[in-house]
Amino acid sequence: MPKTLEERLNAHPELKSHIISLLDIAESDIEKADDVELLTVESLHGVGQQVIEQWAEQQAQKKSDIAKNQHGSELAGKGKKNSHGQRHWEK
Repeated sequence: MPKTLEERLNAHPELKSHIISLLDIAESDIEKADDVELLTVESLHGVGQQVIEQWAEQQAQKKSDIAKNQHGSELAGKGKKNSHGQRHWEK
C-alpha cells in the first residue's frame, strides 16, 4: 500500500517544514502580492535545495549499499590514514 502524503512528509522533516512555510504564506494576511511573491520564491528555493540534498544523500546511500553487497568486507575501512604522502622533493 502506498504511503500517505503525511507519512512521506514525516520521513523528511526538513522538507515538511518548508511545505508548512508555503502553506503559512498561502493562508497569511499579507496585503501586497509582491510580498507574497517574494516570500514564496524564497521558500521554493529552500524546498529545492532540500530536495536536491535529500536526493543526493539517497543516491550516495544506494551506491554505497550496492558496492558493499558486491564487494563485501573488501570495502571495510582499515582505520585512520596516518601518512600525508610523500612530498615531491623527498622522492
